Amino acid sequence: MFNSTPPIQFADAVVQLHGPNADAHEAEKQYECSFCGNRFKNKNEAERHQNSVHVRRHSWSCLALSGYDKAFHESTERPGEADTCGYCGDEFPRSGHGHVTGALSGGNAPRHATDQDWDKRIKHLQDVHKFRECNSSKRFFRADHFRQHLKYSHAGTSGKWTNMLENTCMLEEGTAPR
Repeated sequence: MFNSTPPIQFADAVVQLHGPNADAHEAEKQYECSFCGNRFKNKNEAERHQNSVHVRRHSWSCLALSGYDKAFHESTERPGEADTCGYCGDEFPRSGHGHVTGALSGGNAPRHATDQDWDKRIKHLQDVHKFRECNSSKRFFRADHFRQHLKYSHAGTSGKWTNMLENTCMLEEGTAPR
């Protein structure tokens, strides 16, 4: 059966939105982008829009991970003895013995990662985090979008270890507005 509802009802709804209620609607979005005129409900949303769409001071990309070693940083729990995976926070011990004593390792000589240690780390990065399997030329202009990429493309989990990886993957962008 043919629907006999006149299409004018949709038009009436649109007119009503831009008609008498236009001032109330505009008041809801009182912050305006100085580049494109888009309007936002709060100042934070407007600033985030400007910084991620128009200004783009930073971007994040897996391309910045030039080697496997860039995905790890020294463990905060066991400094001088282990390294932490920046994707998931797993600890990887260093089995090589150092030659110099250091205050960070409680007076013991700091250890170094051996070739066998690196074989385990590389296998972990490839098997668990699909290292270098994503489109490494892709750039993210918001840190939260990069974190989503880490979670869904690389089985990353959030934690203090993620900050180190984000810092490693952060690139400086030009300052010319878009």
